[in-house]
Amino acid sequence: MKKLAILACTLATGATLMAQGTINFANLAAGVNAPITDIDGTTKLAGTGFLVQLFAGPQATSLTAIGTPAHFGTGATAGYFLTSTGGGSVTIPGVTAGSSAWALVRAWDATAGATWDVVNTATAKWGVSNGGVPFATQPLGGGALPPPNLVGLNSFSLTQVPEPATFALLALGAGALLIRRRK
Repeated sequence: MKKLAILACTLATGATLMAQGTINFANLAAGVNAPITDIDGTTKLAGTGFLVQLFAGPQATSLTAIGTPAHFGTGATAGYFLTSTGGGSVTIPGVTAGSSAWALVRAWDATAGATWDVVNTATAKWGVSNGGVPFATQPLGGGALPPPNLVGLNSFSLTQVPEPATFALLALGAGALLIRRRK
């Protein structure tokens, strides 16, 4: 009987250690108010025309896409992704409950693609939280621990990467000016 009790305790401890941590994927919650805006810096992203996704992992150098992209609220909740728009509690693989993870939030124009990998190679509007520098989360939830909010997330705006043809035109113009200057 004693051996059975020790085995049960060992299994319970092992299961707790193997539990994956969770976080509340929302940018409007206690301790977090980080609206995301369009390239003008004032218009808050709204509706299904824009997507946002959490990228997280156990180290700042090993971030992966977590869950499926969410969209933004409309009206009073424009600029925010919440449980009602596809956010909410998400599990961070490889990070146990009670431990901290590293995270970034990436947002983009949904007309350019449904995933970050597609948009990252396109000439589209996109943005990354905290200047692209991952931030450490509060200890993750799991089991009896509730998921923490994304404290540490800062507001950001989308940017637009010009097409390669635009860069080529700029280079041609600069070359023409240099040639003209020599004459």
